[in-house]
Amino acid sequence: MGGTSTDVSRYAGSYEQVLETQIAGAIIQAPQLDINTVAAGGGSKLKFQFGAFQVGPESVGAHPGP
Repeated sequence: MGGTSTDVSRYAGSYEQVLETQIAGAIIQAPQLDINTVAAGGGSKLKFQFGAFQVGPESVGAHPGP
């Protein structure tokens, strides 16, 4: 997993959607994909455990690392 953050969305047979969000102070009411930002830190390990992805806290040894 590289970088300090990534955008993710869940999929369990269908995409999760939201009907309202706020961007830069403006409220938008329309069906849209539910996207969330995950801040992991550069060099954090990504693993699949117990049916879900987990990021960190272990590092892959990046220099400088978390």
